[in-house]
Amino acid sequence: MTLTIRIGTRGSKLAMVQTNYVNEILNKEIQTNKDIDTEIIKIKTVGDKDQNKKLVDLGLGVFTKEIDKSMLLNETDIAVHSLKDVPTLWSDELIIKAVPPRESYNDLLIWKKNRKLNVFQDDIVVGTSSIRRAAFLEIRYPNLDVKLLRGNVQTRLKKLDDEEYDAIIMAEAGLNRLNINLEDYNYEVLNMLPAPAQGAIGIATRKADEEINEIVELLDDKKTHLEVLAERNALKEYGGGCQAPFGALAVYDEEENVLSLTCDLVFEANGKNVLVSKEGFVYCDIDDFEKAADLGKNLGKLLKSYENEVLGINNE
Repeated sequence: MTLTIRIGTRGSKLAMVQTNYVNEILNKEIQTNKDIDTEIIKIKTVGDKDQNKKLVDLGLGVFTKEIDKSMLLNETDIAVHSLKDVPTLWSDELIIKAVPPRESYNDLLIWKKNRKLNVFQDDIVVGTSSIRRAAFLEIRYPNLDVKLLRGNVQTRLKKLDDEEYDAIIMAEAGLNRLNINLEDYNYEVLNMLPAPAQGAIGIATRKADEEINEIVELLDDKKTHLEVLAERNALKEYGGGCQAPFGALAVYDEEENVLSLTCDLVFEANGKNVLVSKEGFVYCDIDDFEKAADLGKNLGKLLKSYENEVLGINNE
């Protein structure tokens, strides 16, 4: 009897590129097993249906909730997510079983090639949908006018071409995965930490589905998984959602067996934005996920404690 693995995904171009990639490597892993097949099922999420509201106003899991629900209802077997979109507070019945190798985690500032851009100049309009990016920009360049930018990658670039914005911020990973050539634009890597797990794909499954989990685990890149686990646990312990002004980057040194983690947080105190950064490291093996999670939790707790201290909130 043939086992068909039903893969849930959004229908956007970027989501389909990611899902086709997962489907391809999944089929390579199981090609010797002629009793397994795959089927891709497209699902519209709240974030796809509403392109006008700020993401923070749409609640948690705006690009994942409906897909995860389909797994819980046994309509799909696995889900392919941009891992940064997956809430850190999640269903107890689901698990991120595999994380393939990570793409770039960088944020790019992009503007048209036929113009000069001075980020220190007043009245420069920069588009982004991310509270994190907006908060860090406003710390470093308080003169900028940061405005909401929604839509897929192509839509955002068209809005830049139409001069609705002087510049826009986009994740380099999405541009790379879509093979978008930026030869008609100027761009630079922004000096800010990425969102936790930015650039990584998460493959979600039902915890209880042992047969599917055994297959999906073959796609896991332990180094990437270790790093994003630390980043996501820092955010989870701090208590912010996917849209929190929270940056995190973990790097695992395979020669030294050291996992390092840096986290940045922006919060408001006395009418002004405050930027605080914390760093930590732990010696661990590449598959020691428990130590990675603990490192993230410790830094997230430190950041929350510092924020509460500045705001005069009791940590007890």
